[in-house]
Amino acid sequence: MKKKIFTICIAIITVFVCVFMAACTARESFEVKETSLREGGKSTAQLVKEICEKYPDRTMGTGNDYAFLSYISSEMASYGYPSANFDDGEEGSHGSVPLAASASQATVEINEFRFENYYSKAIEKGYNLVYRIPASTETKDNVLLLAAYDNCTSLKVSSTDMGTGQTSASAIGGEGAYSSATGVATLLRVAYELADKELPYNLTIAFVDCSENAWEGATEVATKYFVNKEGNFICLNFGRLGGGDYTYIYSDENSQPYNDYFYSVAGKTDKNGVFKDIPFNKQIADVKFIEEQKTEYSHYAMYGNNLILNTLGLAVASYVSFNWSSFENPFYTECAGYSNLLGTAADTYANMIERLGGEGKGEEVLESRLNAVVLNAVTAVSAENSSTLFGAVEKSDPSKTSDYASSSKYVPLIMKIVIIIAFVGVAIYFTAKGRSVLAKKQREKIQRMQSEAMGGPSVAPKAEDIFQMGDDFTEKKDDGKGKGDGPSSGSSDGGDSGDIFEGF
Repeated sequence: MKKKIFTICIAIITVFVCVFMAACTARESFEVKETSLREGGKSTAQLVKEICEKYPDRTMGTGNDYAFLSYISSEMASYGYPSANFDDGEEGSHGSVPLAASASQATVEINEFRFENYYSKAIEKGYNLVYRIPASTETKDNVLLLAAYDNCTSLKVSSTDMGTGQTSASAIGGEGAYSSATGVATLLRVAYELADKELPYNLTIAFVDCSENAWEGATEVATKYFVNKEGNFICLNFGRLGGGDYTYIYSDENSQPYNDYFYSVAGKTDKNGVFKDIPFNKQIADVKFIEEQKTEYSHYAMYGNNLILNTLGLAVASYVSFNWSSFENPFYTECAGYSNLLGTAADTYANMIERLGGEGKGEEVLESRLNAVVLNAVTAVSAENSSTLFGAVEKSDPSKTSDYASSSKYVPLIMKIVIIIAFVGVAIYFTAKGRSVLAKKQREKIQRMQSEAMGGPSVAPKAEDIFQMGDDFTEKKDDGKGKGDGPSSGSSDGGDSGDIFEGF
């Protein structure tokens, strides 16, 4: 009986937990057609290394950001895209490599804008490099591929000496390898992969400035080209990649069908386990990155260009790598067992490669992680899967978002219910077990008394019960001859078992 009760309790708890977890993590599945990557071209790891070596300082407002655009333009021209004219900001000549027929009509623009520098309070210039490739057929559907290229190397952050009380400002340093040479390198490789493809939608590829200033470059692109436009729209944002333990595809606090689509692609293409599901119990901080965001809290996946798209109600899937399951840092952890690189002087290519396994192995790991993102993105926006992609976008509503903090308030209650059920099950089990042991002792005592009353042999205890029943089996019978008076006595009469350790 006790085993049956215990089994039922465990079964109930298991079913409850499974249903709860399934409800939290279930996502829609989409049919995806596989694609393959092209041969040739620079590898993603090679591009990251080259960016860090040649342009370690890409800080907004310094002129180094503008200078870096010539590197991007040169790379894009080598894929066949038009090269920008940096004298007047207008479109220059096309690259020597032939593009797909529709892509041969591509245009490029250096999008200059002004912003107030959060750190210096000065009004400065920012620069976006924007490529526009028309669809192979007439359509209003649009795909935006987005990556921020600036870093915080020359940004000066104030600090106060606790001993002297004096305040000074010093540059952060680093190369912006993880944040975000990896994002730029991944987008460049995606652009290379799509250069010879005929696509049934309008494609925009944008390398944007001012990610360290409330993502003003992304705001400029989104508002200039896509807000209030007709047709379907989806943005793929490439952020801090490769340096984190896992790669996530974040869209919104809502469970958007198009986000499920990108995970369906990952299920088809991710052979090395690079991608990981976003956890239900997101780590959050009670702060807002920008006033326009829809939630009163933030988490690490929000920290990027994608937040701007979220505030504007535009569909966005953001690729970002870190470790959402680690609680080493109360807000986020990039790589378990290591300090975070983001916004520090340690954000260099050498440091990232070292923590990925060192020269050789580290580069292979980085290449594998970045290529998984490239393949996911290229497969997701391929002509063969475009109808499925836009079908998922049509089923979504990125203009609305639920407050995760509000919905997650029920999680502690649900977990308490699970714990209570577990305690009840355990209590029932041990109560039933205790009653069974007590009943067994009572039966054996009655049998012994009956046997003694009838002058027959007593019932000997089982070996496994000796230590449980204690003194019940160490009673000694005084026959008036001094036998059985102590542990050294080696005799017993017919009605008593005597010392249970007799003969040991």
